[in-house]
Amino acid sequence: MFLTLTSPLHPLAGFLFLVLFCWAPSHSGLGQNVPVAYTAPHIKSVRLHPEGAPLGGPFLELGGQAKLVLKYDDLTGDWPDHEWTMVHCNSDWTEFSDLTDWDFIEGWAPDPIDNIDNSFGGVVPFSHARATIPSSNLAPSLSGNYLLIVHEAGEPDNVVILRRFVVYEKASKVNIAFRRPLLAPQVATHQRLEVSVELPSGHRWTNPMRDVQISVLQNGSWPWAAHRIEAGQWRGDVLVFDQDPGLTFSGGDRWRSADLKSLSYLAPGIDRIVERREEGGAVRIELAQDASRRFKMLGARPDLKGSFTIHNDRFDDVELTSEYLDVRFSMEHQNFGAVPDVYLFGAMTGWAMDPAFKMSFDPERNAFFLDTQLKQGWYDYRYIAILPSEPDFTLEGEHNGTANRYQVMVHAPAPDGTDRIIGFEALDSN
Repeated sequence: MFLTLTSPLHPLAGFLFLVLFCWAPSHSGLGQNVPVAYTAPHIKSVRLHPEGAPLGGPFLELGGQAKLVLKYDDLTGDWPDHEWTMVHCNSDWTEFSDLTDWDFIEGWAPDPIDNIDNSFGGVVPFSHARATIPSSNLAPSLSGNYLLIVHEAGEPDNVVILRRFVVYEKASKVNIAFRRPLLAPQVATHQRLEVSVELPSGHRWTNPMRDVQISVLQNGSWPWAAHRIEAGQWRGDVLVFDQDPGLTFSGGDRWRSADLKSLSYLAPGIDRIVERREEGGAVRIELAQDASRRFKMLGARPDLKGSFTIHNDRFDDVELTSEYLDVRFSMEHQNFGAVPDVYLFGAMTGWAMDPAFKMSFDPERNAFFLDTQLKQGWYDYRYIAILPSEPDFTLEGEHNGTANRYQVMVHAPAPDGTDRIIGFEALDSN
C-alpha cells in the first residue's frame, strides 16, 4: 500500500534517498523514514505556521478558513525561481502513501512561489519569499501527514526546502488531560497525557481500538513524537488513551534563548558585539558560554517553546530590514571523558538535527562551538547530545513543571485504506 523513499516510482526518490542516508544523521528520525526537514545552504529563516500565528505549528484544518504561511530567505543574491508541491505520507512518517497526486491534490502541482521582495539596508542582501498553503492553484484534498517540497522551477530534483505539516478534519472531539506518571522515578521529571476521543456518530470502524490510533507531538520536536498509540479503553463512542508508555514525555527545561533583536546594546546572554559593517562584513555576535543544566532547578525565564521570531528595534518592515548576523554559540563540556556529538536544536534547525548545526569541539578550551548565520530576532534553542547512537538530554534539565505544548492527532483508516486524521487538539502543560 505504501511506497518507500527509495521506490523508483516516486519522482523525488533519488533526492530523498540522498537526504535520508547522506544528509541526515542516522539518529535524526529515530526510525522515521520521511525526512524531518531539509534546508539548502543558501536558504535561511524558514517558517511554516498558521496565518496570523507566527508561533503556531504546521497544522491545517481541511477546508478551513485559516491557511499556513511559508516564509524564507534566499541568500544567493539572485531572484529566486521556486515552486512548491507536497507528498502524502502515512501515519508514523515511515513511508509515502501509495497515492497519485490526483488522489490528494486539488489544482495543479507544482505551484510557483511569486510573492518575493528584496531586502534593503543590510550588509547581507537577500530575497524574501512567501507562499500560502493552500494557494489559489494548489490545495490538499485529503487529511493526513504531508511533506512540503520547495524546489527550483522546472527542476523537481533540485530541492531547497523540506518541511512536515499536518492536515486534519474536525470529525471527532479530542480532550487532553495531564496525569501523574505511572513510574515513580519519572514523577519529578516527566509529564503523562491522557487523551479521550469521541468518535463521530455513525462511524463504520468495526474495531475502533484497533483502527483508531493517536500521535502526540511535544512542542515541534518531530524526532521524538509518539506514533501508533492505541486506546486502553472503549466506552461507547469514546476511546481513552491512557496506558501506553509513549504518552509519557520528559518535561525538559525551559528553552534557552538568544536575543538578537538589537545591535545597539548587549542583551542578556550576549558577551560581545563586533561591528564590521563599515568594512562590508556582517555584525558578529558572540553569545555567553552555556553550561549544562542537568542538576539545576527549573528555569523561570519565559520562552517560545522552541520557536523563533524575526524582529529588529529600528524598522517596521522586519522581514526585509532585519540583518543577517554571524553568531557564535558555545557550550562547555563538563564530562572530561567521551566527547559526544552535540547539535543545536529547535525551530531554527527545522526541528531536525541538521548537520549544519552540529557543533565543533575544541579540546584546548574543553568546549563546543558553532558559528552560524542568523537573521535578527529572538531564537529559542536546546543542546542535544548523542551518546553513542541515541539522543541524550542530560545537557538540559528534566522537570515535570516545564511548560510544554502538546499536539494530538487522531488517525483512522479511510475506506480505501489510506490514513485519515479525524481529530486534532493542542494543550499547554502548566
